[in-house]
Amino acid sequence: MRGTCTVLLLAVFFGYLPVALMVVDPPPLMGDEAYYARVPIEMRQRGDWLVPYFNGEPRYKKPPLLYWLVGISYALFGANEASARLPSLLAVFATAVFLVWFGRQMGEPITGWLAATIFLLNPMTALLGNWGAPEALLTFTITASALTAFVGWEKKSRAWVIVSGIVAGLAVMAKGVIGAAIPMLLCLPLLRRLAPSTGTLRQAGQFVALWLFATLLIAAPWFLAVSLREGSAFWQVFLLREHVQRVATPMEGHRGPIWFYLPVTFLALFPWSLRLPFAFVHALSSLTSRQSLIASRSSCDGWMAWWAISVTGLFSLVATKLPHYLFPALPALAWLLARQWQTPASRGEWVLVVLLGLPIGAAMLFLAAILLPDVFMAFLVRHKFAPSVSEFDELQSTLTLVGDTFAVTGVAAVLLVSLARWRDESWMASLRQLAAANAAVLVLLWLMSLWALAHFSGAHRAARDWRHAKVMATFGSDTEWAVFYAGKKVPMFGDEQRLRNFLQSHPDAAVLARVDEADALRRCGLMVRRFGIWCVGRR
Repeated sequence: MRGTCTVLLLAVFFGYLPVALMVVDPPPLMGDEAYYARVPIEMRQRGDWLVPYFNGEPRYKKPPLLYWLVGISYALFGANEASARLPSLLAVFATAVFLVWFGRQMGEPITGWLAATIFLLNPMTALLGNWGAPEALLTFTITASALTAFVGWEKKSRAWVIVSGIVAGLAVMAKGVIGAAIPMLLCLPLLRRLAPSTGTLRQAGQFVALWLFATLLIAAPWFLAVSLREGSAFWQVFLLREHVQRVATPMEGHRGPIWFYLPVTFLALFPWSLRLPFAFVHALSSLTSRQSLIASRSSCDGWMAWWAISVTGLFSLVATKLPHYLFPALPALAWLLARQWQTPASRGEWVLVVLLGLPIGAAMLFLAAILLPDVFMAFLVRHKFAPSVSEFDELQSTLTLVGDTFAVTGVAAVLLVSLARWRDESWMASLRQLAAANAAVLVLLWLMSLWALAHFSGAHRAARDWRHAKVMATFGSDTEWAVFYAGKKVPMFGDEQRLRNFLQSHPDAAVLARVDEADALRRCGLMVRRFGIWCVGRR
């Protein structure tokens, strides 16, 4: 076992080597992580760590736990991109540690180590672990709450149940009501198990009460304080818009079919996911017996399957769909895959892996190496920019690396499953190690490609040019990241007429926008200069 654990640790270390590059030369902030990078700075400047503020306005969308953690990171390492992303990186590794701990608690240490490795060595974790948004923190707190609840119910331990409730409270403080809703959903099968073993519902009721009390003890004080200070304005944004409206209607165009998360799952956990269908078959086969969902102490596969299905099903029913919503299901999926990679492959599984692995790899190669570069160049031309040959070559070479990585590691995974089909169980330890090495190669090249693509986006160059102006503004969507680099409040416009009025009183202003907003800047009389996918307009 020690040799296997050493190989798995080395595979994770190798896969995450590009993190050092991201610390030395961090990629620019993108998307929602701009909020979580800037808000702690404004909270410190205001001397107010209760209500989050962004660009001088209260930001009621999310609770403050990640803001506080980023603020601590800034205090220790300075306010920069790497410090803003550090809590997310620590959160994914802490999640892996909990999987190892859970495996030891269940008497399955190899499963725990392998599940932790699978959780870390996949494209989604590698991306979200280096992205300064709350998904990694939410997944850690949900995982810690669920696993400690399972151990608490298994051992009839009130202490572990209280710990589970405390961590669920932190999950609420990370992203809202969903932080408690998911652990509660995951605990439903545990209640079904506990009651028959005691002959009464009394102990189950005590455990539920303790769990809810601990959760409220952590989360309620902040919500009460904000509510007393901010009034109904807070609840209109936090509860009605960010919870009710996001569930009922697609927000910001993020819609998808009911099966949206099926392909996301296969790509998120690639190449491990090639064995996922039969991992579910084996886990759910226990449901056909007369035993309860988690009747065996030595195996919690059925409960892990419930975890994965319930989280995926819950977000499939939500109208607003984004790939990273799936992330809280990944620890359970990693556990199921860890169990599957300890058993030889059947003929049916081998055939399915071949039918999945080769087409997915080929599709990723075509998409990344051929289709996306042409689409990007056509996009620039449509908005009246002339891309250079060197720019096209740089983009194509980076995307080709991504496509080649998925294709080659997909083929390697097919070969490993083939060996698992034709060799006996004595080969499985070596095959698990080779599978970890294969996934480590994918994560290494994936992270290097993401780093290159982030710099190719031109955000750093655009921000440097934009900041030279005495008056700065932004136009259009997805420009929130620029506020971090401006270091002060910036007028942000979404309406062209309002921008015209602003330019009349500030003729020397520089306006930053996405390339697809360049025509609007030109109509306002600005000369536009492009930096990757961003542009800066001046008179």
